[in-house]
Amino acid sequence: MKAWLQLLGGLIVWAVHFAGVYLIASLADIAPPQARGPYGPVLVVLTLACVAVAVVLAIRAWRGTRDGEPVDRFRARLAALGSAVAAVAIVWQSAPALAGFD
Repeated sequence: MKAWLQLLGGLIVWAVHFAGVYLIASLADIAPPQARGPYGPVLVVLTLACVAVAVVLAIRAWRGTRDGEPVDRFRARLAALGSAVAAVAIVWQSAPALAGFD
């Protein structure tokens, strides 16, 4: 189970961020225009927190590539790659939402 969490950790963070962005965008869509102020900063905080978690997971996984069996090193490299891709995807998916807020 630990191996699966290591491999999918960054992608899980990406999925949580996606659900959060969708929730924030949905709430901002139904809110009156004068009440849309806090949604932008909440999205920024969510994005920064998720990117930070994905980067930490990538760094922790990359540190595991130095020693151990070849299978463990491969797993660590794959986990680091998945977490790094997740960090880029989190920034990429929140860019349109951040540009849409006034």
